[in-house]
Amino acid sequence: MSEVWNKVYSSNKSFFGEEPSNFALLCFNHMTGRNVKRVLELGSGHGRDTVFFASNGIEVMALDYSEKGVEILNRLSTKKQLPITAKVFDVKKQLPFADGSFDSVYSHMLFNMRFTKKELSFIFSEIRRVLKPTGFNFFSVRNVYDKFYGKGTKVDDGIYDNNGFQVRFYTEQEIVDLAKDFEILWIKKEYEEPVTLYLVSSKPKIGLR
Repeated sequence: MSEVWNKVYSSNKSFFGEEPSNFALLCFNHMTGRNVKRVLELGSGHGRDTVFFASNGIEVMALDYSEKGVEILNRLSTKKQLPITAKVFDVKKQLPFADGSFDSVYSHMLFNMRFTKKELSFIFSEIRRVLKPTGFNFFSVRNVYDKFYGKGTKVDDGIYDNNGFQVRFYTEQEIVDLAKDFEILWIKKEYEEPVTLYLVSSKPKIGLR
């Protein structure tokens, strides 16, 4: 899939637009006043949300497996002199950070990629590991109310191929099951052209380390 996204970002350096997502705005409002200074962003793409967080004084470590996306983001952060470190990384591997390194982990639509349930469980265990006990895990996913759900070719339970993009769609219960080691603070349903999302805020459950 990295080849797909490299091609996308090569042809359109602002594929998702240049303005921050509504989800980033919502999460930043939640971070404000809660001593969030260092954020790990998983699946940063070309960095529209990364740049927004960094422009508002947050240090961001951004990971993505698209070399082109990371190249674009590094160029932007250098030009704007922002506190961003962007690296190419496959999130199916152990995160290269010590326990409790971040005040927040943020991902926008990353978990819609074609991960297995075992891989998703591992990623969430790693998120919990690198989060501070008082930290926040913010993530968004496309849901079963999305107009593309059930369209195209079914490749696995809940996963459909539309024009080469293999997307996993979630029920609310699947989110609860996935984030079983987190206390869910809120789940919001939102339409963001052209997709329908669940927006999720959570924090590590106490006493599970």
